[in-house]
Amino acid sequence: MEYGAYIIPQDVEVYKVVFSDPFKEPVVITDEEQFKKLISTLKSEGNIDDAKKLTDQWVNLHKKTFKINYKGKFLNLGTKTAVMGILNITPDSFSDGGEFFHVEKAVEHAAKMLEYGADIIDVGGESTRPGATPIPVKEELNRVIPVIKALRKELGNNFLISIDTYKADVAKAAVEEGADIINDISGMSFDPKMADTVAQLDCPIVVNHIKGNPQNMQKNVYYDDVMQEIISFLDNQISYGIEKGIRKDRFIVDPGIGFGKNIEHNIEIIKRLKELKVLGFPILIGISRKSFLGKILKNFLKKEEVLPKERLSGGLAATAIAVLNGAHIVRTHDVKETVEFLTILDTIRGYKLV
Repeated sequence: MEYGAYIIPQDVEVYKVVFSDPFKEPVVITDEEQFKKLISTLKSEGNIDDAKKLTDQWVNLHKKTFKINYKGKFLNLGTKTAVMGILNITPDSFSDGGEFFHVEKAVEHAAKMLEYGADIIDVGGESTRPGATPIPVKEELNRVIPVIKALRKELGNNFLISIDTYKADVAKAAVEEGADIINDISGMSFDPKMADTVAQLDCPIVVNHIKGNPQNMQKNVYYDDVMQEIISFLDNQISYGIEKGIRKDRFIVDPGIGFGKNIEHNIEIIKRLKELKVLGFPILIGISRKSFLGKILKNFLKKEEVLPKERLSGGLAATAIAVLNGAHIVRTHDVKETVEFLTILDTIRGYKLV
């Protein structure tokens, strides 16, 4: 773990502060006054770097709202949980491969998701399920660009589109044709041109954590501390992006459920999601129909297999914990059910929904 000093939320208003000096004992604090005293002590000891880093994290942990904006479209986060509807233009995605492979069916499905309450339509042209085979840039462009053009022509410009790709050339073409957000499963680590492309386009970017690549990410998975490794990776990639010219308000972070994680890791991420708040960016979570849900339910239901479309109730249960722990955007195949579920959850949490 190379993140240095950091704050780990423990419970409601209970925080453990861990220092970059391995010989300095962690400190538990419960209010802002205790935190201020700690920072004052660190400064008096000459530990300015830790004091600054911890102060930034404290501010980040207490951020309540964020705003995504691009080309006149706005999405306020923190007033309600936003929903990103999945639109796979693939023949081989793990859950809905081939269902929306044709432009007309893709537009029809997107229209339904918007009617149900989706805030973002996430268009993807390459499956990134475990073991998936990469496709050439040209093939990916041939799949997604006609759909994005059709979405804008048929459904208008009053909603956000994200392009699910790790290829800079695909991202650039998609944004130029009407997409607003780049959703990169590699967190700008697979394509060396991606960060420069995002900076040039000046658009929002989802920085996802992945360990390995889709071909090998589920082999021999190991972490000393999965959440702290995710935070370290995301922090490093965001710093890299800022150095390349990406504005700080353009980042969205995603811990990458299922991308190089086993069941225990995915559960740990959801339980500890609030720790991601130290980075100070909106949090996206993608749980929908993931295999770890099927494996858990299979044991309980004593079935040989729980198919992706049979995992809705389990996915909503996990989504509830993720949202209560800080997720701002939920990526899902099942928009209608997820929006209705989140409407109740957000109302009970005290959000004013219109």
